[in-house]
Amino acid sequence: MPFRPFFLLTAFDALLAVGLWVPVLLGWDVSGVIADPAGWHGRALLFGTLPAMMAGFLRTALPRWTGRPLVGARLWPHLVPLWLAGRALSPWVTTAHAPFLAALAFLVTVQVAAARDRRNAIVAALVGALAGAALCNDVPSALALSLGLVMVLGGRIAPSLTATHLGLSAKSELFTERPWFERAAALIAACALVGWLAEPDSGATAAASLLATLMQTARLLQWRGWRTLDRPSVLAVHAAYACIPLGFAAMAASSGMAVHLWTVGALGLMGFAVMSSMIRKHAGNAFARSAVVTGCYALTALAVASRAVAASAGEERSLWLLAAAGAWSAAAILFLAAFGRFLVHGLR
Repeated sequence: MPFRPFFLLTAFDALLAVGLWVPVLLGWDVSGVIADPAGWHGRALLFGTLPAMMAGFLRTALPRWTGRPLVGARLWPHLVPLWLAGRALSPWVTTAHAPFLAALAFLVTVQVAAARDRRNAIVAALVGALAGAALCNDVPSALALSLGLVMVLGGRIAPSLTATHLGLSAKSELFTERPWFERAAALIAACALVGWLAEPDSGATAAASLLATLMQTARLLQWRGWRTLDRPSVLAVHAAYACIPLGFAAMAASSGMAVHLWTVGALGLMGFAVMSSMIRKHAGNAFARSAVVTGCYALTALAVASRAVAASAGEERSLWLLAAAGAWSAAAILFLAAFGRFLVHGLR
């Protein structure tokens, strides 16, 4: 199963990217190892951890989406050493992950172009733009682009998983998809994110963010996530997506919580949820119940809450940051405990 090496790297890197930051929170001097620990932490997650998960997901999903065999299948395994090289150099070279992302963008674009698949052209464009952000070491733009990918892919994954869980033949039986609404929601979210990048404190950005909150909330509610309360694996996808409108609401209120709701919640929780869902599907137990995996989701949610509180915690900020780092690390460990053997077995 081609996603195995990428998902294994993602899980270990999720642990490493936060674990190496903990000494900084404890007041230790790690400048001899990492020149800019806080900056490296953000780059590690946005240019390393998340793209590794994206590579595994897209490598598996693209042939099904485009309806044709994978183009350049022999090239995809070479992304693994390219990613490892970028990760090894990243503490000292801020653009170290750009080659990996550029190669990923190339392979995605070739697949989409070969299939003449207009629907997935937006995915190829966003991955290509993310590679450009890595080359420019533009972390805020990388976050905005990553959110764009979550909105596109989450809009497919959440209703599809929900429909499958409810025994429906297709997501069209779950809700009526309205193209005009999807386009309007995407445009308003894009405007809000552009405003956040250009003029985060302006009234126009606040207004766009408020409207994006309403549109993304309406988009989420139409997928009827409340009908999946008995399936944590599906509910986690809905909860992760909910962090997108929550982030826009925080931005409209000029709260410092927005970035953390997006990074740890929309990206982090969605990553764990999508990886576990795909692993279970290919293992033949798509909706199996597991206290360990549910614990992974719960700890990630705790990390989201702790990191958001830390944004306005004042003197107790370090304690909340440590709590968030601990919860995130424990979540990654539980994910490896649940799926590590399965992922390693496929590499032998």
